[in-house]
Amino acid sequence: MRQGGPLTHRILVAEDEADIRELLRLALSGAGYEVETAPDGAAALDQARVHPPSLVVTDLRMPRVNGLGLIRSLRAEPSLVRIPVILFTAYVSTDPGVAEARQLQPVEVVTKGSISELRKAVARILKGGET
Repeated sequence: MRQGGPLTHRILVAEDEADIRELLRLALSGAGYEVETAPDGAAALDQARVHPPSLVVTDLRMPRVNGLGLIRSLRAEPSLVRIPVILFTAYVSTDPGVAEARQLQPVEVVTKGSISELRKAVARILKGGET
């Protein structure tokens, strides 16, 4: 393990598609981050309450609680309100939920399919220090 690097950050990934969830886990753990995953926003919220992450990466469209619902829930809880979120979605320009999510700071939107852009956004957000 590297000391003082990104391993000091834990990322929670909420994604309903198992293959994409695993791809994100591999991409982010390969960059040196500790990664936990959840199949939907409800499970991710439960995990965040138990062990708050440094950052949440969430899909927008998921069953039970979608990404927007997850972000709203995080912003409603004092212990979770400051956790940065990356909304990783294919619906950047077509879903009105994206515009609403952008208002729930700190939220950044990254187009699904661009793993390199996701890794850059994660590094940029976490560069400022640990949460």
